[in-house]
Amino acid sequence: MKFVNILLDKVRNLDAKVVKVMRVGFIFSFIICILSSMILVTYEAFYSLPTLFYIGISLFRTSLSFAVAFFICGIGFDTVQKEIN
Repeated sequence: MKFVNILLDKVRNLDAKVVKVMRVGFIFSFIICILSSMILVTYEAFYSLPTLFYIGISLFRTSLSFAVAFFICGIGFDTVQKEIN
């Protein structure tokens, strides 16, 4: 529980520029996630091509990876920036 409180404290005290970059990254990841969901719905509803399924799953994993990377890198950059100042 202590780790969660430390993480929440770091997220609350992020710099405005870092939050802006993270927000843009999350929006980008969300758009990719919506695209992958539409591909998977198309696979389920209309076509039964295995290639379509693998494309949808790969895009979904990529969007999750991007979201986590933006979150971790945002916290890392903010920590480095505060250590420099």
